[in-house]
Amino acid sequence: MKKLLKFLKYFALVIVIFLIGLFILQGLKHVPTEGDWKTPLKVLSTAEFNGNLVTVKNIRNFQYDSNEKITASDYYDKTYDLNKLKKVWYITEPFNPGSPFAHTFLSYEFSDGSFLAITIEARLTKDQDYSLIDGTLHTFPLMYIAADERDVIYLRANTRDAQVYVYPLKASPDDGRKILTDMLNRMNDLVIHPTWYNTFYANCTSSIAHHVNKIWPGMLPKLDWQVVFTSYADKLALDNGLLDTNLSIDDARKKYYISDISRKIGRVDNYSRSIREGGK
Repeated sequence: MKKLLKFLKYFALVIVIFLIGLFILQGLKHVPTEGDWKTPLKVLSTAEFNGNLVTVKNIRNFQYDSNEKITASDYYDKTYDLNKLKKVWYITEPFNPGSPFAHTFLSYEFSDGSFLAITIEARLTKDQDYSLIDGTLHTFPLMYIAADERDVIYLRANTRDAQVYVYPLKASPDDGRKILTDMLNRMNDLVIHPTWYNTFYANCTSSIAHHVNKIWPGMLPKLDWQVVFTSYADKLALDNGLLDTNLSIDDARKKYYISDISRKIGRVDNYSRSIREGGK
C-alpha cells in the first residue's frame, strides 16, 4: 500500500511538472501573422470608420463546388451607413446531427437590403486540419471574417449539406450598431495585435458572448457549458432573452431552419432575403 501511495505521489508530481512546462511553452509561442494559409482564410478583413459610415474591406464572396473546391474567389469593399442598420441575425450550424459542437456567427441587415456577415474562426494553414484538442493549445490564430451571406451561409447549407438556423436577435438598431462597431474594432485590432483561438474561451460563440456582454453587461454567463458545447448556444441565447421569439427552442429551430429553402433557391441575387421569406 505504501509503495502504491508513493507511486501515485510521484506520478501526480510528474503530471504537475508536465502541465507547468506545457503552460510555459505555450506562453512563449508567438501568434503567427504570416503563413501558407488556407485560401478562404488568407485575406484579412478590415474596417474604416468615417462618422456614421463604415467601409468594410475584403468582404469574402467565394463560390464552391459540391466538394467544397473553390470555383470563384472574390472579395469586395462596401460602405455601410450605420444609421441604416435594421436587424441583427444569429446563425448556427451544428457540425453534424447530434454533435455537441456548432459554428455560430452574426449577420447584420441594413434598411437598403444589404447584409454583412461576421464570422469568427480559427485561421489554419493549408497543412492543418481543425481539431478541438489543437484548439485548446496555441495552434491557430483567431480571425474575424467579413463575408457575403451567399458565401458563409450558402457554403454551409448547400455545399456542406448542413443544418443552418437563422434567428432574429432581440436588439434595437442602436444596440445592433454598437455590437457591429465593437466587432469591427476587434477585427481591426487583431490585425495589429493578433491573438490565439481557443476551443473553450476564444471560440466563435464565446467571442460573440463577449461582444454581447459589452453592450448588455451580464446578459450571458462568462462560463457556461453551452458556450463550450456550442450546438446548444441557441438555447442559451433564447433562455437569456436574446432571440426575438416567444417560441420554445424546438419550435424556433423548426421556424428558423433555412437549409431546405437555400437548397431550393440556389445562389440567387436576393439570397439573403429569400432564405428569410421562405424562398419568395
